[in-house]
Amino acid sequence: MRLTINLSTRTYINHGQLNLALSLVFLVLFGILTLNILGISSRAGEASRISGELTAMQKKTAVSSGPAFTEPDYQRLMSHIHFANSVISRKTFNWVTLLDYLESVVPDGVAVTKIEPDPKTKVLKLSGATLSFMRLRQLLENMEQSQHFSEIFLLSQTDAKVGDAQKGISFNITCQVKMQ
Repeated sequence: MRLTINLSTRTYINHGQLNLALSLVFLVLFGILTLNILGISSRAGEASRISGELTAMQKKTAVSSGPAFTEPDYQRLMSHIHFANSVISRKTFNWVTLLDYLESVVPDGVAVTKIEPDPKTKVLKLSGATLSFMRLRQLLENMEQSQHFSEIFLLSQTDAKVGDAQKGISFNITCQVKMQ
């Protein structure tokens, strides 16, 4: 084996490979520098645009520094808001829950013909018809045993006659409903 390179007498560096590696490192660093400069300039442009819009908005609000509403306008707006809120509260009665409660207490043979809930006082007025007083009594007992109804009052009951052969009882009931 013959060695033609004497490494002990001089420093041996492959200058071509070193120059190529340094060139690649500088090229990558230059690319990163370029991207950073572009990002900074973009953010600076965005900041100047936002500050321009901010000053325009400040000028606009400075011009209209007077009251946005006069007192009568404000009172009118508040009355409209109160009216809208009352409409919404009247519309938010939970019919599905009420009908579910009624379904659990109304026995077979009893027809409920009219339901009038009052959401504010939680009073429910029921009108209906049945073939016998026993079924009406069963309805009242079911309502009394239910946890959803209280203060149950039978306001009226009358004999109803439909045609010659069909007889029944029509009734009116009021009660308190505990909506959950």
